[in-house]
Amino acid sequence: MTLLELHDVVTFDNYPLDVPPSPTLGGNVSVGLSELVAVNDQTFAVIERDNQAGPDARIKKVYKFSIAGLTPQLQGGVFPLVTKTLVRDLMDDLMRPNGLVIEKVEGLTRLLNGDVIMVTDNDGVDGTAGETQFQNLGPIF
Repeated sequence: MTLLELHDVVTFDNYPLDVPPSPTLGGNVSVGLSELVAVNDQTFAVIERDNQAGPDARIKKVYKFSIAGLTPQLQGGVFPLVTKTLVRDLMDDLMRPNGLVIEKVEGLTRLLNGDVIMVTDNDGVDGTAGETQFQNLGPIF
């Protein structure tokens, strides 16, 4: 197999999402991932979040997982399940500036000194506060 052929092979692992507790009693609550960052060559960090803001927000978290020992599968196969570990619940961090939890925690990066920076998406100003938060979470990994 050539290097070019190796890059054409796409394999998958399975990441389990948190189940959203519905503060709106059956409302349109969903949970997804908004960032994937390599911590090292086998460990990754993700932002897992619900689609809620303000008092309805419940899931705004940073998790990490390792692919060490897993054998990713081709599409159509049974994907190995990764084991995620909670690194930080971001709810207190998001409330700190003004008490309002922004819906879209979008970005995460790790600086050379080990500190982790989190950023939110302000969604413009249509129906939102229109602010963007950049927060230094410190060396959380």
